[in-house]
Amino acid sequence: TKCDRETPCSSCVASKLTCRLTHRSSERRQRVLISPRYDEAIESVDRSLKEVSQAVQQLLEINQQKSNSSPLVSPTSFIGDHSPNIPGLSEGYRGESSFKAHVHRVTDALKDAAADLESTLGDDSALSATVQMIDQATGSEESSPAHTGNSPLTVQAQHPELEGRSLPSTERILKLLRLCQTEKQRFFIDVPVIDEQEFGEYCQKVCFAITDFSSVDWIIVNAGLFFLLQGLKPHHYAIVGFNELDIEAYSQLLKANLEAAIQSLRLCSDPSIQACQALAVLYTFCNKTGQSTLAWQLISAASRMCIDLGWHRLPSNEPEFSKRRQVFWHVYVHDKSMAFTMGRTPSIPPYDVSTERPSIPKDCVPGVPVHLYSGFVEYAFIVGDMHVELFSASAFRQPLETRSQRAKSVVCKLLEVNTRIRQSIKHNPPDDDLYKALAVLLDFMMYGLVTIAYRVIPRDEGNDSPLKCSSECTEAARNALRTIVRAFESWGHLRITGWSMLLNMMFSLVPFASFIVLAGHTVATASEEDLTLLCSAVTAIEPTSSSSPSAKKLYDVCKTFYELASFSTKRRSLISKKSQHSEQVYEQREIEDIPSLPDVNFAAPPYDHIMAPQDWDAVMNEIDLGTGVSAMASFVEPYIPFDGRLP
Repeated sequence: TKCDRETPCSSCVASKLTCRLTHRSSERRQRVLISPRYDEAIESVDRSLKEVSQAVQQLLEINQQKSNSSPLVSPTSFIGDHSPNIPGLSEGYRGESSFKAHVHRVTDALKDAAADLESTLGDDSALSATVQMIDQATGSEESSPAHTGNSPLTVQAQHPELEGRSLPSTERILKLLRLCQTEKQRFFIDVPVIDEQEFGEYCQKVCFAITDFSSVDWIIVNAGLFFLLQGLKPHHYAIVGFNELDIEAYSQLLKANLEAAIQSLRLCSDPSIQACQALAVLYTFCNKTGQSTLAWQLISAASRMCIDLGWHRLPSNEPEFSKRRQVFWHVYVHDKSMAFTMGRTPSIPPYDVSTERPSIPKDCVPGVPVHLYSGFVEYAFIVGDMHVELFSASAFRQPLETRSQRAKSVVCKLLEVNTRIRQSIKHNPPDDDLYKALAVLLDFMMYGLVTIAYRVIPRDEGNDSPLKCSSECTEAARNALRTIVRAFESWGHLRITGWSMLLNMMFSLVPFASFIVLAGHTVATASEEDLTLLCSAVTAIEPTSSSSPSAKKLYDVCKTFYELASFSTKRRSLISKKSQHSEQVYEQREIEDIPSLPDVNFAAPPYDHIMAPQDWDAVMNEIDLGTGVSAMASFVEPYIPFDGRLP
């Protein structure tokens, strides 16, 4: 039935239904006119989408070409959606407060009193109950609440700067790991906080990430691979399938990863043995690449972490070759040496350390000659003593005679250790060139420390120049420079990168005061032999100038002092020729063209330290150094105070 739109409608009437048709308001129809701007906007959006599509297609093609042409980077070795999973993060060291110490003392007294009382009464059960009650009352330990929050954030959320970074291909990493199992590598000698087996486990955890790994694991793997590549020798290339271009490309990749990892470090990190290992490895990387300030910050953080973990007070029943003790003493040694060179206070005070010192040879690094490892540790202890006895604030308040006696005692200790090392080398010489660098480092440390200790001792009364040190100090300085020159001429010049890393580490452990001592002696005596040695030393340390700004500054300082010594020596030589051949007019004019140096007032009051800025200013007024003499001297030897006490 056709609806007639009546009320009720015909359809509802025919169907005998209640009609539900209601009156609605009439609708007004409107015509919508599309603006020309709408068409233009649609066309603009369409063009933008096409451009984006083309750009994405080009990026995909470029990435595909790179992956096909370069096998250096593994496409699967990325930091993924992995959360850090380090056991024992909340475990820390808690020193006993004075209140708790008094509680223990009172508890012991109560137990003794209860025992005396109950023994008098003869009731053993009452004694046990009383002691148990005291233990329950005082035995509650202060503990941190369990972590009940959400699961840890992913690596991308914690360290977005590490997202998308890659590692070398797993095939190349496996070849390096196999080489470590068959031949001792330099990395495990320089950083004995981790061994070959542990490093292999870290690589397996990161490269074949079937479980979660953290940024700590990432740092250890990248730093370890970087040093393994730097330690490869030409005969290793065929074994691992590398060439020099591959090593350079890999090294740049790993170095970029480590630089980004440094930026991702958090100030408030939970202490753990893995975190200490990562900081120690990263410290070595920064030190060898010339970033001494950053290296000091890292080793200081590792030192504080060791204290938080309580490793400075490990029990006496600790296993012989304990990983905790090994990591602690490695951090302690470098903390002392870096503090001495940087002019800072060590982070771990020696008076608060009760952990047993490394036992020789039980605690030595496997595969490393005992005398080399023990010598390095013993020198670090002596450096700690030098800081307290010679260069601390309390030491400077002592009379000069007292400090001189202490300096002589330090020299005796250094010479005694050096004698033992030389005897051990004579009876058991290292059969591997791998230990040449370590032997050079030990020799330089000994001569450098002896030079610094002798500088505290006043010079001879008959010494007519404030620039001259005692004969013992000068000879120690010569030996320190000869050690560097001989090593450079023998094998250092063959591989500049490794040589630069060794010098950066060397100058961070011992201040380079030997060069300044010999330069002052050369200015005062015009010794041609010493001038030649200074020239050779400048040539030997030149490769470090391109490694970092601080190394460049040290090289510039040494070069300037050498030029001063050369200028002074040549002037004295010409003056001597003038006195011998005064009748020759040409030589007379040549002498007159040379600017005269101002007279030095040798009658001035004696200084506590020789070679103060006034002495250098007196002979360097006519040479443009580009910076203050005092600032340069403080940089080279930061423990010699040049301000405050000098007129």
